[in-house]
Amino acid sequence: MELFRQAWWLLHKEWTVEWRSRVQLTTIFFFVILSLGIFGLSLQAGPSVQRQVMPGVLWVILAFGGTLGMGRLYAADMVDGCLEGLRMAPISREAIFLAKQASLFLYLLMCAIWAVPLAALMFQVELALLWSPVLFILLLGLWGISILGTMMATLLLRTRFRDALMPLLFLPVALPLLIACARATAECIGVGGVQHTSLWLRGLLSFDLLFLVASLWLFAPQLEQG
Repeated sequence: MELFRQAWWLLHKEWTVEWRSRVQLTTIFFFVILSLGIFGLSLQAGPSVQRQVMPGVLWVILAFGGTLGMGRLYAADMVDGCLEGLRMAPISREAIFLAKQASLFLYLLMCAIWAVPLAALMFQVELALLWSPVLFILLLGLWGISILGTMMATLLLRTRFRDALMPLLFLPVALPLLIACARATAECIGVGGVQHTSLWLRGLLSFDLLFLVASLWLFAPQLEQG
């Protein structure tokens, strides 16, 4: 219980700072608008084709939007020795990881709140088809991206050009997760062909749990070295 109390305290601190500046929220809003505008205006096709490409476009936007949040995950901690203070504080490393992961998850959730309805509108998909079956897929996918993204941000904490390296390291590892999310989303809106939704969901859950255990195990030594 103490672990989650510490994680909640750190998460509250993270989002209090973010709410005052609103830098990430403004950035992700314009990123979603511009990305969907480019994809939507460049794809001149019929409604059936647009429905087929919509899941892939949505998850590409969420993945690249996530890399923006990963680059800013430790931005406030790098100022005035805050990271050193965080390391010396009597707080478990697991609580720090959970707080960072939850912060990134909320950031991705904000991205999805803007991206999903706009993508449904642009690609002519009924919104009712998305909110019920795709909600669970969305939560599992964003949870996995936030776990992997938090670990990648910690690995690149002291690396030069980490903003440029983040997509290069994150996207290849996250590729199975993104494929499963896109395929499951396509099947839920009726454009995925043979139904294997339960298989994709089991794969998503296995991916999330595997990387959660691995990240909790590797986080503490990486934070100390960063």
